[in-house]
Formats: sequence, structure tokens, C-alpha cells
Amino acid sequence: MRKTNEEKRLLARLAEGKLDGPVGKERVIQGYRNLWYGLYIKDGEPVSYREGESTRFFNGRENETIPGKRTEEHFKTDDEKLGFLKKFGWLIDDDDARVYSAKFKPVK
Repeated sequence: MRKTNEEKRLLARLAEGKLDGPVGKERVIQGYRNLWYGLYIKDGEPVSYREGESTRFFNGRENETIPGKRTEEHFKTDDEKLGFLKKFGWLIDDDDARVYSAKFKPVK
């Protein structure tokens, strides 16, 4: 797939680490079990994660906490990274990423 100059610039900025950091806010889905999920970019690679609810139990002396299972999805290829920027670019504190993401926002 051919990439536009804008996409090449965004991928270069991503590779340089200029877009690294949290994307949006970490969220909690409340219900039967709390499920934490969030997005971040580290070393130019976007990551989506989900973490299940931690459990606690009393071991006879003190309460122990066992963290919930964490799963991560890494966006490694250029097409996956561009898909991430299309979908979540509006949450990044960067004007170019927001403009790129806005082009793919559905019209109501």
C-alpha cells in the first residue's frame, strides 16, 4: 500500500519517539468484574492493554493482592500503526495526529 507524505511524516515522528506517552485516559469497565484498559505509545510502538481485576486474600498475617491478568496488543507494522493513528490519533496531544485521525472520523 502506498503511503502519502503525511503518513510517512507521522510514521517518522512515531519512530523518533515524538508521540510516545499515554494515549487518552486509562478506563475502567465496571460490572461483575472491573476491567482496566488503556492505550500508550512506547519507543514508537503503539500498545493497547487490558487488565483484569486483582484479587485479595488473607494469608493468616496480612492481606495479599494478586494482580489481574494483563494482555497487550502491539501494533508493529506500518499499516497497523497507521490504523492505530486513524482510530486513536484524536486522543494524542499532537496536531498532526489529530488532523490525520479527523479525516477518518465517521460523518453523522
